[in-house]
Amino acid sequence: MADHPSPEEAARALRDVDHRKDQALGELQGAKWVDVVFALVVFLYLASADFLPSAAEWKGLVLAVLVVGYVLMLRTRRGAALLGHRVRVDKSAIRPRFAFGVALTFVVVCVAAAVALALLHVRIPYANTILGAVLAIVLIGFGQHLRRGLAALIRRSRSGGAPHGHA
Repeated sequence: MADHPSPEEAARALRDVDHRKDQALGELQGAKWVDVVFALVVFLYLASADFLPSAAEWKGLVLAVLVVGYVLMLRTRRGAALLGHRVRVDKSAIRPRFAFGVALTFVVVCVAAAVALALLHVRIPYANTILGAVLAIVLIGFGQHLRRGLAALIRRSRSGGAPHGHA
C-alpha cells in the first residue's frame, strides 16, 4: 500500500471534497413555517406603528426577544433542526472581504434610504403597514430563493470567484 496517493486519486479526492461542500451548502434551507412566522412578525411590527402607536415602548423588546431566541436556537443542533436547518455554514468558507462587502452594501442602502426619506417629506398614509406587507410577501415568496442565492455567493467566495471551485 502506497503512502502517497497518485495524482489521479488526489484529484478525485479533492473533487469529492468540493462535491460534499457544495452538497452541504445546497442543504442551507429553513422550514417554510419559519419564513411565514417571521413575515408575520415583521408585518405586525411595522403595522403596529400605524394602528397601535401606544405599543412603541414594548414592540422593540418583543422583536429583540424573538431575534435572540431564533439565534440561540440556531446555535444548538436540536434548535437548528427544529427550524429546518440541517447544516451550518463553516465560517471559514466566507471570506472576510466578502462579508465586509455585504455589510458595507447593507449600510450604504440603509443610509441612502434614510436620507431619501428625510429629504422627500412625503406622507404616505399607512406607509409602515404597506412596507410590512411588501416585506412579508417578499420573505414568504422568496425566502428560500434568497438563502440559495446566499449559498451560491458563499460557494463563489470560497472558490475565489471561479465557478464550481475551479480557479
